[in-house]
Amino acid sequence: MASKFIFQIILFFAFAQISSAQVIADYPATEIYLLNIQKSGNKFSLAENSTLVNVSNNKGYDNQPCFIEKINSIAYVSSRSKKPTDVYLYDLETGNSKQFTNNEEAEFSPKATPDGKYISVVKSSEQNLTRISFDGLITEKLYTSKDSIGYYCWLDDDEIAAFVLSNPITLKLINIERKSEQYLGDSIGRSLFKYDDGIVVCRILHSGNWITFVDRKGNYTQWIQLPPNIEDFYMTDDGWIFSSNGSRLIYCNAKKLVKGWQELANLDGMGISKIFRLSVNREKNKLAFVTEEK
Repeated sequence: MASKFIFQIILFFAFAQISSAQVIADYPATEIYLLNIQKSGNKFSLAENSTLVNVSNNKGYDNQPCFIEKINSIAYVSSRSKKPTDVYLYDLETGNSKQFTNNEEAEFSPKATPDGKYISVVKSSEQNLTRISFDGLITEKLYTSKDSIGYYCWLDDDEIAAFVLSNPITLKLINIERKSEQYLGDSIGRSLFKYDDGIVVCRILHSGNWITFVDRKGNYTQWIQLPPNIEDFYMTDDGWIFSSNGSRLIYCNAKKLVKGWQELANLDGMGISKIFRLSVNREKNKLAFVTEEK
């Protein structure tokens, strides 16, 4: 029990969205890179002549890349000049990054809202869910949980599944319109995605970390085990799951789990030894990931 509590505390201080100067100073130095990938039949690989593209190009903390299809960009968070994290946008056409928000309060976990009109973030010391229009003119707080929202995924226009920073960390269904919260369990990691009529999460268990399907009643079905010490993965709407194992990018399919993990590429030759947060675009031909700063 003690080790579990210590792990939760580590998660809280390492990954919780806190904007104090001390925590900002302790953020790890990370970078976001982009690769072109290709799919042939049911196999993924690097696209021909694919090279690493530095998306964030910042000495400091850069994390949580997410493709925003409506504006052909990657949204990510970045801490610069010792400021709390702001959202930046990397334009996939021009290859340039620009600052999207400029606030004294930290912002995390940028995602496109289901209607495609806003970028949602977790914001401020309240860890509230906020949406911002693409032109930056509208900022609207959507929901504040009694326990801080750490990470989330949209289920529909009014509902999210959220990794909530309670003790222990819990998975909740939050209905924004009704302002209701439904407990679905605990011991989850920071990756969570909508799939069919449920949620796919990383379940952190004594036996290891498992990609797990959770229905709306809180029933858990273990799918496939992640490599040791890995909890980050990305899942597409049609069931492709991407993760990592050291310098290797790996993938599997939710409907063909018996095949296990397949290797997409080994990035060791590109100077990459550890891969963290991942994101894949809708066409499944671009993959962004976070790694330690070189």
